[in-house]
Amino acid sequence: MVEDGWVADAQIVSGGGVYCRSCAHLLRIARRDEQCAWCRAPMGDESIAEATGWAYFADSLGALHPCCPVCLAEHFGIAPRHGLRRSV
Repeated sequence: MVEDGWVADAQIVSGGGVYCRSCAHLLRIARRDEQCAWCRAPMGDESIAEATGWAYFADSLGALHPCCPVCLAEHFGIAPRHGLRRSV
């Protein structure tokens, strides 16, 4: 938390609150840049990413990781659901 910094917000908690950047991201107070867990493609705007087929997957510990549509197709085989094909 010392490396990431802290975020203060007075709207979520009455009287204000101070959060580490990871918690502030989860609470949608301050967004962190995210990238695909496999290919490192930047996610960009969250609403556009959702519309284009980005998703989160849980690892064996339950932590969520962002995944681009192309990697979803390669690693999870869900290309037909989004109509995606990998161009070679």
